[in-house]
Amino acid sequence: MQEMAPADFQKLIALVLADLTIRRTLLENREQEVNQEMRSLEKDAELEDLDNQIQAIQADYHHYRDFVDPNFKIDLDQYYRGMK
Repeated sequence: MQEMAPADFQKLIALVLADLTIRRTLLENREQEVNQEMRSLEKDAELEDLDNQIQAIQADYHHYRDFVDPNFKIDLDQYYRGMK
């Protein structure tokens, strides 16, 4: 097995954090939809499930954020635009 270069590790961390941010946003948007659409019995169960998922994502985000090297900068959008 090959060792991961520090820059690759930081890129991986950036990708993980971006993914977790997107997932959290999607779940928060779903929470808003549930609040507007569902009846109370269905709503409570759905909201509890969504809240549990958001908390798990937030815990992972905080865990992985601890590995970020503040000196390593990457703009993932720009990085992927530059790939051929």
